[in-house]
Amino acid sequence: MEGSSIVDICQYPYINETAENVLNIREDEVRRLFEHLQDADCLVLTAEGRSKAALRIGIGQIHKEVKMVEDIDFPGRNILVAAPVLAERYNKISLVINTSSGKTTTPTSIAHDMADYISKHDAHGQFSIDVVTSKPRSSIGRIGRKYGTLLKLSGAKSKAEKTNRVLIRGIMNDVYELASMVLFQKIKEAINDGRDYQWVITEINREMIAVGRLIDEYVNSEVYQTLARSMSTRGHVTVGGGGPAKNVAEMTVIRLQHVKRAMGDQAYLTGELAPKPRRGDCLLLISWSGENKPLIAWHKLYRATGAGTFSVVGNKSALSEATQSMILESPVTQFYMRAAFLLSPLPLLLVANLQKDGFGLPPEIMYWYHSSTE
Repeated sequence: MEGSSIVDICQYPYINETAENVLNIREDEVRRLFEHLQDADCLVLTAEGRSKAALRIGIGQIHKEVKMVEDIDFPGRNILVAAPVLAERYNKISLVINTSSGKTTTPTSIAHDMADYISKHDAHGQFSIDVVTSKPRSSIGRIGRKYGTLLKLSGAKSKAEKTNRVLIRGIMNDVYELASMVLFQKIKEAINDGRDYQWVITEINREMIAVGRLIDEYVNSEVYQTLARSMSTRGHVTVGGGGPAKNVAEMTVIRLQHVKRAMGDQAYLTGELAPKPRRGDCLLLISWSGENKPLIAWHKLYRATGAGTFSVVGNKSALSEATQSMILESPVTQFYMRAAFLLSPLPLLLVANLQKDGFGLPPEIMYWYHSSTE
C-alpha cells in the first residue's frame, strides 16, 4: 500500500489526491488499527467539524456499541467519569480519534484525560486510544502511539491548504476528511462481514476508483448542474437528512457555508434553526430510502413557497418523484459515504458559476478554488 499512487480517476484533482493519500497509508498501521477496532466491544468516537462527520459516516452502522462523549446517554459528564462505568460494561473499549491537525480542542482534551486514566487505573488493558491524524508528532499522535495505535493519513498538499489565511478562515480541507471517511468505512465493512485488514486495503482502492467515476458521471448531469445553479443564486440553502444521512448533510453544509456567507446568504441544516423558506431558496434532501416522512414534509414546505427542491436517494421513491433527484444505486451501508463524495464538488461549482456572473469573492476562497481545480 505504501508508495502506491493513482492518477486521473476523477476530473477533480482533490479527489485524485484523496485517493493517493489513502492508498499510501502504511499497511502495518492499517492492520493495527483494524485489529484494535475489531477487538473492541465499544467504540467511543471523538472528532470535530468535518472530521467528526467523516468519522460518524465511516463508522456508522458498525456491529458494535458506538458512543460519543456528547451523547445524552453517555455514562458520565466526561471520559474520566465514564471510564469506570465503561470498564464494567465492556471487556475492550477503544477511544477512536480522527483529527487532521492533531490539535483540535475537544479531541485533545479527551485524549489527555483518557491517557491519564489508562496510566493510573487501567491495569487490565481494557482501554486503547486509536488515532488517525496527518500530524503523528502532535500531542494526540504521540498519545495514540503510546496508548493504542497511530495511523498517519496525509492531508492536502496544495498551496491553499498551507497558507495561513486559508487555514485561519477554515476553507475546506476535503482531502483529509474524505480519505478518513473511506478508511473507516472499509474497516467497518470488513468487521461487519468478517474480513481481514488486507481486504480493507484492496477495497479502498476499488472504492476510490468507483467514487471517482461516480462524481464524473453525476457532476455533469442536468440535475447536478441545476442544483449548483440554484445554490449559486441569492437565497439560503438548507440541507437535510435523517439518521446517518444527517452526517452527510452536516458535512455538505459546512462546505457550502464558506461560499454562501461570502454571497451574503447562509447554509443551514433542516431543523429548528433553519429559517422559513422563501422563493429563491434551495432545499437538498439526502435519504437512502427516499421515504423519510419528516424530509417529505420539508419538501412540501419548500415547494409551497416556490423554492427549488432536490434530493440524493438510493431508490426510486416518494422523494425522487417529488424533487429533482439523483438516484445512487448503492447498498445502504455504502450510500452515505458515496453521497458525501458526490456532493463534495458543489462549492467548486458555486464558485465557478459566480465567477462567470462576475460576482466578486474573497481572495482566500478564490485561492482555494484554483488549488482544488488546477
